[in-house]
Amino acid sequence: MAYRHLINSPLVPIPAKETTCLLIINCQNGFRNHEGWGCNGTVSSPNFDANVAALLAAFRKEAAKRPKGQQPLIMSTMYRPVWSSHPLYPGNSGPWGANGETRRGVDFLECAVPRVRDPSDGVIKFLPSMDEPLVPGEEGYVEPPPPPPGEDRRLHEMLATVHGPSLWFNTRILETLKELNVRTLVIAGMSTDQHVSSAIREVYNITLVGKFGGEGNIWDIPFSDVYTDGVAVLGKRKDASGEDELTNDMMRIVLVEDATRALGRGKFDGQTLHDAHVESLKDYAEVRTTAEILGSFK
Repeated sequence: MAYRHLINSPLVPIPAKETTCLLIINCQNGFRNHEGWGCNGTVSSPNFDANVAALLAAFRKEAAKRPKGQQPLIMSTMYRPVWSSHPLYPGNSGPWGANGETRRGVDFLECAVPRVRDPSDGVIKFLPSMDEPLVPGEEGYVEPPPPPPGEDRRLHEMLATVHGPSLWFNTRILETLKELNVRTLVIAGMSTDQHVSSAIREVYNITLVGKFGGEGNIWDIPFSDVYTDGVAVLGKRKDASGEDELTNDMMRIVLVEDATRALGRGKFDGQTLHDAHVESLKDYAEVRTTAEILGSFK
């Protein structure tokens, strides 16, 4: 239980630099298709859209102020299921826009439209509709050309496609974050009890055994001795000689609880389902609010 001791503790600043990544999970129109999900019509996190938009705006603002290679990263994921009956399947559309407009389930919510680089001109552009979200191996996929010599390859905003509940299986997301030396992972998106929960539990386990970040556990370190230098979350204690001893070099995992959302199911309303899962995730992630993240992002 590496994180539960941080409950009600002061928030260590989140570095606004290249070692920090905002991970926005599957914020897609199809989650408004409550019937398709078997939702009972209730959802959690009433300020979800505004909070996701605020997180994205803060990260983009910081990225715009910094030179290439020193920008905080934004990673958006798009869930493209293989079943044609799935609410997020590319061929399914319905009245799932913010005001009931017809939208494809696979496309992004208005608050979470990613920006990616157009390989033809290197300019960041908005992609309000992913008409051809192709991935390597799909028919029609064209490998983008490499950047010109000397251009920074570390783009500050990326889009990844996933095909199941796990972000880390059969994708390049983990390898990319490792290559970019990401050590603080701020997580938002949908849905709390499914994709978000799976992502946090799995990356915690990957981190705990030293496969991402550095091996360590901070449950027995007083919060006053836990800090971050923007590269890692560290803890110190005295060794037998009285000298400071590094006890942890584990990647920091932060769940933004009011920028994630659950859909109600059965006898459980969305907020109850959300709250229960967030409570259990406090063993695997540092749980904070959007306001806390924005106030500590520096």
